[in-house]
Amino acid sequence: MFVIAALSQAAPRTRLQARVAALVAQFPAVRRGHIGFKFVDLTRTAVLAQENPSAFFVPASNAKLYTTAAALARLGPGYVFKTELRTSGNFSPGQTSLPDLELVGGGDPNLSGQLFPYTADAKPGDPLVPLRELAKKLADSGVKTINGDVTGVATRYPGDVYPDGWTIDDAIWYYGAPACALTFNENTVYVKVFPGELGELATLDIKPAGSPLIFLNQVLTIPGNQADVHVSRTPGSNEIVLWGTIGQTSSPDEDDMAVLDPARWAASELIGVLQEQGITVRGGARSQYAPLSETADGARPNVNSTLLATHQSVPLSQEIALTNKVSDNLHAEMLLRELGFVMQGLGSLKAGVDERNKFLQEIGISETGTGIALVDGSGLARQDLTTPESTVTLLRAMWNRPERDVWLASLPVGGIDGTLEHRFEKIRGAERVHAKTGSLAHVNSLSGYIETRQGHWIAFSIMVNNTAGHDADVRKFIDRLCGLFLSI
Repeated sequence: MFVIAALSQAAPRTRLQARVAALVAQFPAVRRGHIGFKFVDLTRTAVLAQENPSAFFVPASNAKLYTTAAALARLGPGYVFKTELRTSGNFSPGQTSLPDLELVGGGDPNLSGQLFPYTADAKPGDPLVPLRELAKKLADSGVKTINGDVTGVATRYPGDVYPDGWTIDDAIWYYGAPACALTFNENTVYVKVFPGELGELATLDIKPAGSPLIFLNQVLTIPGNQADVHVSRTPGSNEIVLWGTIGQTSSPDEDDMAVLDPARWAASELIGVLQEQGITVRGGARSQYAPLSETADGARPNVNSTLLATHQSVPLSQEIALTNKVSDNLHAEMLLRELGFVMQGLGSLKAGVDERNKFLQEIGISETGTGIALVDGSGLARQDLTTPESTVTLLRAMWNRPERDVWLASLPVGGIDGTLEHRFEKIRGAERVHAKTGSLAHVNSLSGYIETRQGHWIAFSIMVNNTAGHDADVRKFIDRLCGLFLSI
């Protein structure tokens, strides 16, 4: 039985209750699944509508709301990440050679061509720009030769880069890229498969050009305009097999594949840009990670090394906007670990989860209270659980914080940008929805804020699990349910 509170004379309780019930009846997949929602008027703190608000649901990427909220509250909107060049030896002005070079990751997820601030139509730029900045600073200091290796140092976040609950297939794709304190180009390689001559192998376009992945092309060009391209990869291998067929008049097939050793890749790309600056590197690229057994001090970079140059990230406010708008798993996982590093001195997954839980307990959300069980930062873990009640509690707390404007601006806008750019078709006022999506197999969620036609603000959370129908139908239901509240 749906519980609908009275909203206004224009929308009495019985009318809205009937409209919600009729909407559910139109979507068999939703009706047969597990559905929960809660809508709260933020002005009057009144519950407007709810169904199963305290039941547990797999939230998928709605989990990012919890991670980004904790990061914003604890670290602050102006927090920045720093990536450093260091050497194990001393350095004096005028010195032309170094014994070695370290590229020390400081948790910046955007050592890439990402443009800021986020806009829906921005195209990625050159991913080498941040590394070129560092290389130029080193060249300007007079360095001409690196006599040893260039090491990518990723010890800031020790331990397993893949949280429990991620599947073995996740590690193949961009959305399952390893969480590492030193990243380059989102830890992913882009591959585009073009049809070749009839009866011949397809053509591959791989970017960046210095990919650490090895692609074995077994895709055959056939007549027609259909593509049936498959990917296989042995766990732990850098070798990716592309197989299947692509029609001669087909559009290209595109994929983003995750790399396994991001720190070494970053070091290798740095060597290339150092050479562009006229700096000779006599050694090779290496990587350094820290096992989970390391103490907080043991997981830190060599503090006795000499700092040579620093690259500073955009403010956290802009990073959180990107994370929530496009629902970036890697960024959320890195933010969670950075939270642990700053608050506990150890950037492990466990430290991040502990600090997030402390923040949530402060605002009234706990495993023994309203209910939450999140084991990662992104929501990719299949055992993540939360409730519409907990999510609305989070949204209400963030609404009342000084960072409200930054927080609201980080959420996708209905029909405008991010993961909501192509949602809310033919629903009037969609641009007044600011909300985070979430989707996995048999899981769809949407939580955020609605500004009503009368100017009231509503915090809401909708979660639908265990659906066997088309996800598009479930998303349409969610959009139309929001539409009922847009119109009041």
